[in-house]
Amino acid sequence: MSKIAFGRWLAILAVLMFLSANCVGAIEIDFFGVATCQECFEAEMMIESLKYEVEDEVVLNKFMLSEAENQELKLKYAKVYGVSESELDLYPMIFIGKDAFTPSNTTPDGLLESMINYSQEERETKLREIEALGDDVTHRLNDRYEQFSLFVVLGAGLIDGINPCAFVVLIFLVSYLYYVGRGRNEILVAGIFFAVGIFAAYLAMGTGLLGAVGYVESISKVFQLIFYPAMAIFTGLLAVLSVVDFYRMRYRNKKAILELTPGLKKKTHEIIRKNARAKTIWIASLVTGILVSFVEFMCTGQVYLPTIVYIINSSGVTGRALGFLVAYNLGFTVPIIAITLIAYFSSSTKRIQEFMTSTQAAAKIKLLMGALFTVFFVIMLNITLKTFSLI
Repeated sequence: MSKIAFGRWLAILAVLMFLSANCVGAIEIDFFGVATCQECFEAEMMIESLKYEVEDEVVLNKFMLSEAENQELKLKYAKVYGVSESELDLYPMIFIGKDAFTPSNTTPDGLLESMINYSQEERETKLREIEALGDDVTHRLNDRYEQFSLFVVLGAGLIDGINPCAFVVLIFLVSYLYYVGRGRNEILVAGIFFAVGIFAAYLAMGTGLLGAVGYVESISKVFQLIFYPAMAIFTGLLAVLSVVDFYRMRYRNKKAILELTPGLKKKTHEIIRKNARAKTIWIASLVTGILVSFVEFMCTGQVYLPTIVYIINSSGVTGRALGFLVAYNLGFTVPIIAITLIAYFSSSTKRIQEFMTSTQAAAKIKLLMGALFTVFFVIMLNITLKTFSLI
């Protein structure tokens, strides 16, 4: 956590303790939720109706989880109140006196009982415990989850990088550079700047999608109810088709269903041929990488879009989400750099070209992608069930 964020939540706690001191006789409820969450709205209405069942005034302190400092503060509360790790990502999260409520135990009777038995002293004790927590608590709470998120995102980028859609284009680029008489140093420069172009274009597209999906999701509950089930169906279909492609290529020696169309393949080859003879090879390669990215996105985007949705749900639209995008695209460009270095040191990509264009190798990659899409399907299904309050 940054010093600024740390200072913010300390200020929030100070305000809460000040309010507590000046709300003698009032029942203070700390409420963590999301503006578009139906369960949060229902829980808030539940509290509003229960106000009339108790004699004391009820003060509702609302913390919207769209703000990063409130995410951190929620984790502090969860630590002190003993909320289980399996419920850390659930909302709403409600704290009354010494009691904590998550979707699994938020009932009118439970909330009312806690309000009737409310103790201001117990609340202040909890606030002091929260204030006393070290700066590294949220890091420890998030550590395992962040490592898993980074593993999924980086792994998705690497697998997408060896996707036949992307890999065969790179092989064609290097082979054509040899064909037109480029030297090893020029091929090294071309490969590196091709990778930079790919990285820049994909990061730009990813940032745009991240912002668009994150914004619409934050303001529209209807969007969530439609988008997440659609993503679950989409990733499930891709998982099935990837396995079908594996069977077709491995045992039937047929072409894959999920691949660039002949027209898009022809377009990428035209872009490479046009720029490969340019005098300034690094500029030509950079432009080629950018242009090819937009053409092959129709194929590689099958992995990229589910990854972006996963990033939004694991970290929101934050600086950390942008970091995950960078990790994905670094993973995506690793195979490009690897092939470039092999071409530089061996002066030939013939064996790699033969291996990557062989049906057996492509079939294995399809099976790997099928496994990745299955992981995304499980994640999207879990998000969908949470959206509909089924789990």
